[in-house]
Amino acid sequence: MPSVVMQFVSHPRPGSDLATVLQLAKEGATLWRKHGADVSYWSVIGGEIGNYAFVARFESVEAYGRTLASLGADPAFVEFQAKRLKAGQSDWVRSNVAVQVDL
Repeated sequence: MPSVVMQFVSHPRPGSDLATVLQLAKEGATLWRKHGADVSYWSVIGGEIGNYAFVARFESVEAYGRTLASLGADPAFVEFQAKRLKAGQSDWVRSNVAVQVDL
């Protein structure tokens, strides 16, 4: 069964507070983990330097689907999304969803 990885890349806005950016990432990670994702957060040091990548991993396409459905139905996640947007600390750069290819 192929694994799935989601990646959300953002860039802190000029004058943003890095502590707030990291706190929001921690809050988001807690919610994603609650719903089954394996989450990590990355500081980009090559290529798109200065960006941050929020990465969620799933054991299978089915696990990915269950997590998204569960997360989308959680009022706490809706509240978090509104809080994150209102904070205005970073800009979205890109998102990716990848399915593992066996070699």
